[in-house]
Amino acid sequence: MDPSGLETATAKRFEAYLDTIGATLRDKRQRASFATYAAGLLSDGVRKSMEPMAARASADPALTSAIHHRLIHFLGSAAWKDAPVRTAAARYAVDELERHGSISTWIIDDTGFLKQGKRSPGVQRQYTGSAGKRANCQIGVSLVLANERAEVPVDFKLYIPQSWADDRKRCRAAHIPDDVGGESKCRANASRIK
Repeated sequence: MDPSGLETATAKRFEAYLDTIGATLRDKRQRASFATYAAGLLSDGVRKSMEPMAARASADPALTSAIHHRLIHFLGSAAWKDAPVRTAAARYAVDELERHGSISTWIIDDTGFLKQGKRSPGVQRQYTGSAGKRANCQIGVSLVLANERAEVPVDFKLYIPQSWADDRKRCRAAHIPDDVGGESKCRANASRIK
């Protein structure tokens, strides 16, 4: 990972952050792929898909294809759990937030993502503030912690309506695990707070 363009102190903080997250992954290949992906998402590059990220991460154009395939494997089929990564990222963010004051506010909010069709997980006709009406959409529920100086998003979860939870065949087709059931929007996020 080349944090070129970053000031030295910022680059060191970013590397420390990647080390914190990387500690939750099982091997150095996964840690390297995560670092490449995170740097790609946070880079100035306009295109944030895996192939342009791989090209930006590679000093040697001949290695771009290999980096691209590693990213595809890491994000698409490698065995790793997102919960420990998300928890480590949230703890890091909360520690940084608390350096500037105690947490004074918890904000739980839902956001709608307009969708067509019936196969994307959790899609159904439901109210979304994004459209200001009932529409075919997915709903994501977020938790943001804040103090007087800043706010940080610490969790986000896709809301799975009861109609989806009651149709296990449909859930399996959408790759929703069997242990994920219907919840209220507020509980969708509150269940992860520890």
